[in-house]
Amino acid sequence: MAKVTRIQHYASLLIDDIEVFGVATLVPGGYSFRPDDSREVRLVSYKSSDLLLYGRCDIADAQWANDLQQGDLAALRAS
Repeated sequence: MAKVTRIQHYASLLIDDIEVFGVATLVPGGYSFRPDDSREVRLVSYKSSDLLLYGRCDIADAQWANDLQQGDLAALRAS
């Protein structure tokens, strides 16, 4: 049986009017959201306007590594 790749996004979720950053993983029915500083997991609906999805973790991490290798981040910091 083929291994299923989980789709994960860097994300933020409004919890009690506080923006909490973490990782959202695509699951049936929505996303499971895990804050960066906690082991707590919340199930969030696809339709929730409180969840903001940023870049996919795999793509963003690959781009970050590529930028580091090419020295692009040093140029941005110097400007």
